[in-house]
Amino acid sequence: MKKIKSILLSLTVFSFALSCADENFGDNYNKDVNGIYSSDYKSLMSGAMMNFAQNGGNAYLMNPQLYVQYQSQYVYTTESLYGETASAWSRYYVNQMNSLTKIIQDYSGTVTPAMAVQGSAQNMIGVSKIFRAIVMKRVTDAFGDAPFSEAMQIQNGIKTPKYDSQQAIYTQIIKDLKDGRDALSSSTTAPQGDIIYGGNVTKWKKLANSVLLQVALQMSKKYPSATGIAATEFNAALSNSSGVIETIADEAWFTFSSSNLLPNPLNAFRAADYRLSRELVESLKGTTTSFNRTSNHTPDTRLKMYNNAFSMSITGLPYGYSSQGLSAAGYSAPSSATNSQSLKFRGADSPMNLMTAGYTFLNRAEAAARGWTTENVELMLSKGIVLNYQTLDKHYITNSDNYDRNTNVWGGPNISGTTLQPTVYADAYAAARVADITAFGALRVIGEEKWVALFNNGLDSWSEWRRTGYPNLVPATNALNGGVIPRRMIYPLEEQNFNSANYKTALSGLNPGTDSNKSKIWWDQ
Repeated sequence: MKKIKSILLSLTVFSFALSCADENFGDNYNKDVNGIYSSDYKSLMSGAMMNFAQNGGNAYLMNPQLYVQYQSQYVYTTESLYGETASAWSRYYVNQMNSLTKIIQDYSGTVTPAMAVQGSAQNMIGVSKIFRAIVMKRVTDAFGDAPFSEAMQIQNGIKTPKYDSQQAIYTQIIKDLKDGRDALSSSTTAPQGDIIYGGNVTKWKKLANSVLLQVALQMSKKYPSATGIAATEFNAALSNSSGVIETIADEAWFTFSSSNLLPNPLNAFRAADYRLSRELVESLKGTTTSFNRTSNHTPDTRLKMYNNAFSMSITGLPYGYSSQGLSAAGYSAPSSATNSQSLKFRGADSPMNLMTAGYTFLNRAEAAARGWTTENVELMLSKGIVLNYQTLDKHYITNSDNYDRNTNVWGGPNISGTTLQPTVYADAYAAARVADITAFGALRVIGEEKWVALFNNGLDSWSEWRRTGYPNLVPATNALNGGVIPRRMIYPLEEQNFNSANYKTALSGLNPGTDSNKSKIWWDQ
């Protein structure tokens, strides 16, 4: 932790100006903005990672959480009603892709002594390729086709980069993840500036394989067969000797620090404007209402962690109404002191996950249910649920909640269970969900559990929902876009204005071929 905070302190000046929401940098993502930092590669790496973690603003942080109905809006309702606004992606290119590409390019050439002390070539390249793949997946999953092969090529005279097809981007993402993983070596100098794993390349290899599982499943609509490319890539990653994330200790998390002016980006959003949705709350309560999409009436104690009152008895706000519509329907906003997202998630120092063991096991459960592997569906599902409970306890229960981090001993209740039986609640809920497979089918149960487990990770959850259709979300009552839950984000206005030829070509990859939040991207068709 001390090492991470030290790195964060060194990045304060570098990142503070970047911590606001969705700055518009236009097509400047092709400029070499890192020239003066060319010898400080550790800062480029840590800056890219932290900028990714802090990519705030409605477009990337809150809108996806609204689309999957984790939260509702009470006063300002445009986003939850799917009002179409062009999104900015420049931070992904300028502050992340550009920095990571520079590391890869420079360490692929002559490595000076000043570069070598910051990490060996194979480790700096390996980590940068893995993280660049993660960044690019977020971009393409949100928009569809996007610049990749010609991006960051201003030095070669390319000012208006072509858009690569999403299919081609996914092919390159898979290659980067594999190449990055295979390049890593624990026998050479560890990569500096790694704020996720502190230079532990063994864990980076597991992260790469776990992301490969996610990427493969994201292509399941295009390649559903157990002998297709998606299943083949899934099995190759699962069987790789480096392993996948299976324990909480191997999970990938971002750590924030308010004292270093690098707070959790959720801290900037007013709790009064966002309330936990009725749909989420009632589902986790296991009620018999139509909103019970995730359990057979066994309460899911993760609800305690998700709300600010740490309670199972809160009332959620109905999703998808205008403020006037809520009043007309007879609904009033419950107190924000109880049903706002928990301070454990949105506190200035609250951590944020990138990849967890629970999600990896849920991906393995889905692959088994699709016939891609011979693993036991029920076992993978149960492990995924229980591990998600446990990781929430570990990362969000504090000493004040009667948890001793020094001895890892519970002094009181938690969401997983009790002092004597630390997983009693988690085990009971997991068993209920396994039983649901008979009535609802494995893919539905797994899809619903991913929805619950990915709470606060709106972009990944939104991608899962678009691909699987679970849970069965009902569009907003007063939708502004014809009543369709958004399938993508609209391209930035600067692309329409300054890269118009390539922008227009990219529209052919959408169905229908219009720049609308209702159009479907490649893996969603």
